[in-house]
Amino acid sequence: MQHFPRISVVILTLALTACGPKTESPPGAPKAAPAKSARALPTGPTFSGQGTVVSLDRARIVLDHDAAPGGLPAGRTTFEADAAVLAEAPIAPGARVAFSYQDWKPTPLLVEMKAR
Repeated sequence: MQHFPRISVVILTLALTACGPKTESPPGAPKAAPAKSARALPTGPTFSGQGTVVSLDRARIVLDHDAAPGGLPAGRTTFEADAAVLAEAPIAPGARVAFSYQDWKPTPLLVEMKAR
């Protein structure tokens, strides 16, 4: 009975160690890519405008547009766009579009875009 407390401590220690997250990967396994830091999406108001597609480069789209609410003067602006928005949008240069955006620094975020 004298060994019971020691054995209990050893068993408890081993059990708790086994419960933690596994940090080692098997030999020869590919290393996981480091996690990218996610930017917080805007939560403010959504504004609407009209314009013409100038160009598209990955998730950035350039529009020539009329003045829009939210402090966007008439001119050419580069917007960031989600893949879902780009999948549904007419993105050929010269396409006339109606769009909705949220003010997001450093680049405004398109949340909707459709042909007009």
